[in-house]
Amino acid sequence: MIVVFEAARAAKKPAQPYTKYLVLFVVLTIGSVWGLSLFYLFAHDTAVAVLGDLELLSPVVIVILHSPAIATLLILLHYDGGRGVANFARTLIPRRRDLIWIPALMLTMLGYIFAVRYLCVTFGVPVPPETLTPPGMALTFLRLFVMEVGMVAIAIGWFGFFLPFVQRVTGSPVVAGVATGLGIGIFVAPGNLFASFELATAWPLYVAQLCVLGVGMALLLNRMKGNVLFFLLPFWVSASGSHFKLYYFMVSTQLIQLVLFSLLVLLGYVVLRRQGHGVLDPPTSFPEYLEHAYTTRVHAVVPGVGDASRAPRPSTTHPLEPVAVGQEDLT
Repeated sequence: MIVVFEAARAAKKPAQPYTKYLVLFVVLTIGSVWGLSLFYLFAHDTAVAVLGDLELLSPVVIVILHSPAIATLLILLHYDGGRGVANFARTLIPRRRDLIWIPALMLTMLGYIFAVRYLCVTFGVPVPPETLTPPGMALTFLRLFVMEVGMVAIAIGWFGFFLPFVQRVTGSPVVAGVATGLGIGIFVAPGNLFASFELATAWPLYVAQLCVLGVGMALLLNRMKGNVLFFLLPFWVSASGSHFKLYYFMVSTQLIQLVLFSLLVLLGYVVLRRQGHGVLDPPTSFPEYLEHAYTTRVHAVVPGVGDASRAPRPSTTHPLEPVAVGQEDLT
């Protein structure tokens, strides 16, 4: 992992003038979900009278769970209006050379969820006696995009803004990945800590998983020019395990998942470094990864328009990092 930190030190940029976006994001995400939870905890009758019961599909819960995407949309609009939003949308178009990663990642995560069940059975961890049938799994998988409320919002907000922002100020995909995992863990904590004892006790290990996932995704998204689809699609598969009735969400299962996740991230690190001829891709940073100079350099299918990131403080603009060794031709 030495290469990760060496690349990081060369990639740091000042937080200003974008610190206000980080503050806005944290307030609208973590602040809103914890504010709502504490409101119901300490003034339950009043909260129910005003907002109704807290249910997964109630309007207030849907808005709160989608707050990462809402916050990111507001940030992009304030940063550069409709062009900022359009530039983010352009990052979602994969390059031809990256397309093979989509089935590879999804099949890897499919193998992962079945490996979790196998290891649970092997080590005597309780699992559901019967799984869904293959047709039932396929239907559940498609429905999960709606059932797993907030999954798209996490991709857009935490991996589309927060992760590249932390990489901007730290230059480190490891630090940024851990920070992103912690942030998501704190964001979803009320749904675990206040739901049941089993969920509360499993939450710390779930956060550890998120931190490992964050590091792996940081390394991967740096290769994929920040395209959050490469987080969303494999995460969609990995979130299916309990819905397929392959295993339960409990502490012993979380331990097995954490070990497997760590091994997968280590494997991903080796593959990415090998493909880069011994060099990892430099960290993507907000807002540079949205801009024309960056997207043309990494051969984006549809490059960004303009370079607004240079406008606020031209005297302190840092040059964009060179493409990693072996990455000159990304098409």
